[in-house]
Amino acid sequence: MNKKIISFLFLIGLIIAGCSTRDYFGEFSDKEMLIFQLEGQSASTLIKGDTIYVKVSDNALITSLSATSIKISDYATVSPAVGEKQDFSHPVAYTVKAEDGSTRVYYVVVESGDGSGGANKPQIPNSNFDLWHTATHSNYEYEEIGENNDDTTWGTGNQGAIIALSGDKSKLPSQPQIVDADNFAAELTTTNMGFFGSIAGKGVAAGNIFTGRFDIGNTVNARPVFGIPYTEMPKAFKVDYKYSPAKGLIDGKRKPVAGEDAMDMYLILEKREGDEVKRLGVAWFRSGATQENWKTQEVEIKYASNGKAPNGVEEYAKQVLKYGHDDDTSATNPSNMPETTWGDAATDTPTHIIVVFTSSYLGDYFIGAPGSKLIVDNFELIY
Repeated sequence: MNKKIISFLFLIGLIIAGCSTRDYFGEFSDKEMLIFQLEGQSASTLIKGDTIYVKVSDNALITSLSATSIKISDYATVSPAVGEKQDFSHPVAYTVKAEDGSTRVYYVVVESGDGSGGANKPQIPNSNFDLWHTATHSNYEYEEIGENNDDTTWGTGNQGAIIALSGDKSKLPSQPQIVDADNFAAELTTTNMGFFGSIAGKGVAAGNIFTGRFDIGNTVNARPVFGIPYTEMPKAFKVDYKYSPAKGLIDGKRKPVAGEDAMDMYLILEKREGDEVKRLGVAWFRSGATQENWKTQEVEIKYASNGKAPNGVEEYAKQVLKYGHDDDTSATNPSNMPETTWGDAATDTPTHIIVVFTSSYLGDYFIGAPGSKLIVDNFELIY
């Protein structure tokens, strides 16, 4: 038989055998999580995109559970493995690695039916902002929040700022501040980024800390990516803070802007389905008042109903975020941002939580007063 015909029939055989997802001349790239089960699990697993939702029984020790069954794509591997104990009081990352070396990260979110009325409801890890580490970008060292580079619970914009600052990490917008021997707070300072920053229209950078990660991309499109997996519905948050606003707003070209600076702290609960987002709850506190001494601020979470914004929510708390999941990173004027899509807290369940603290409320539009300083510590969700 002709060799070309033999090769063609061989390829047809591969397809019939179910090997169409494999590059005939390479390796498998499939990296799907197909089945995931935990010890103490009390209901079916729900896999939605890159997030896996599991409910465990009342008596399950949520801080020390291991997967009992994992099924992934052929020829792929997964880490952590079956039997390896993990602390599921916060979302846990499981990495599936394909045969060709590519990876996909899934976050496992566990809900415990503990019947405790909220006493054991989860807090966001490192909410006291004590953990920081030294990171490196473009041969520059800088301070970053988190236990290590793999910790993406909280993020800052320091990775983007360090280049414009030519490695001068003493001027970073977001830094740890020593409270006492064993405790730190997050010190967020609006910073003049100098000539190199203004070239890219980013001549001012607000100090910020947020749930999520910073995507460096390149100098032009570096940006925060807001939100981490979360499925609870708390009633409020509280945080300790100090704030001192500076005078003299400037924009990304370092030109004067009319108005006064103010700090922002806000929480948003979202239900994400693919690229679609419904906002379920929002808690927002904006203030330009000086607060010299530590103050504990509690902010109520207001929930959406029947696809409409909660009563009493400010207009700016209704708008799509420039760096949200349904974002518009090219936006230059926050007042032109459309209103977000609202869900119904009575029937919808959150999939993600966004928490943001910033020293200049227009920082995502590169507007702020250099020297404005917000210090935050001891963030807590109230159930």
